[in-house]
Amino acid sequence: MRIRVIKLNYRLTIASLVLMIMIITIATLTSVRASEPMEEEKGIRIPIIMYHSILKSRTGKYIVSPAQLEEDLRYIKEKGYETIVMADLIAYVHEGRELPEKPIILTFDDGFYNNAHYLIPLLEKYNMRAVISVVGKYTDDFSEANDMNINYAHFRWEDIKRLIPEGVVEFQNHSYNLHRIENGQKGARRKRGESVEDYGKRLEADLLKLQRLFKENTGFTPTTFTFPYGAYSKESTEILRELGFKASLICESGVNYITRDENSLFSLKRFNRSGGTTTERFFKGILE
Repeated sequence: MRIRVIKLNYRLTIASLVLMIMIITIATLTSVRASEPMEEEKGIRIPIIMYHSILKSRTGKYIVSPAQLEEDLRYIKEKGYETIVMADLIAYVHEGRELPEKPIILTFDDGFYNNAHYLIPLLEKYNMRAVISVVGKYTDDFSEANDMNINYAHFRWEDIKRLIPEGVVEFQNHSYNLHRIENGQKGARRKRGESVEDYGKRLEADLLKLQRLFKENTGFTPTTFTFPYGAYSKESTEILRELGFKASLICESGVNYITRDENSLFSLKRFNRSGGTTTERFFKGILE
C-alpha cells in the first residue's frame, strides 16, 4: 500500500510540475505578445531610398548609372512596391488618407540636372514617382548661367516649374545655402557654442528664403526639409515645425514606421544607394 501511495504522490507531483510549466509558459508568451506593439500601433513600414547623381560615365558613393537605376525600379516593381511622395505620407498622417499596401519613397538629393535627363523617362516608363530635394543656391546659379550640362549642372527654376504640374516628381527644400561644411558649420546642424535662438534665426533665414523662391518661381511651397549631409540637432524638429514644415529627411540608414502621429514624419531615415553594388544585394533586408 505504501508503495502505491508513493507512486501516486510521484505521479501527482510530476503532473503538478507539468501543469505549472504550462501555466508559466502561457503566461510568458502572453506577456511577450502584450509587450510587442501590434502592427497598427507600430505603424506602416516605409523604406526610403536616397539617390543623388545619375551618370553614364562613372559611378561612386553618390552616383548610379542609368542602367543601375532602371534595374532598381524594375526590382522594386517586381517586389510589389508602389512609390509614393511626401505629400501622400503627410496626407496619411494629417488627413487620414490611405497608403498603398507596400509603399516606398525614392528620393534624389541636391537637384542634379541629370535627374531630368535620366530619371524622369524611367519614372514614366515604370509608372513611378520620386522626390527631388534642391539646394536653392545651386538652382539660382544655374538658372542665371542657363547651364544644362548633365555632368555637373543643377535644376533651373524653369525646369522645376515645368516639371511640377506633370506630377512625376515632387520637389522639396534642401536649404538655400547650407549644403556646405565650413567655419564650424556642417549643413543645418547647430554650431558649437551657438545659442538656440541664433540657431533658429539662421535656419529661418536660410530655409524660408528657399521657400519664398519656390513660391515666386513656381507657385509651389515645399512641405519637407531634407537635411544636408543628414546633419541635424535636437532642436531642429521644433524649429522646422515653427517654420511650417510637415516632415524632414535625414541620412541615417533604417526603415521607418509611420503612424497617425505627426511626430513620425520627422527625421525619416533613408538608405543611401551607391553605385558600387548590385540591385539585389543593395535591397536585401530593405524590401520584404
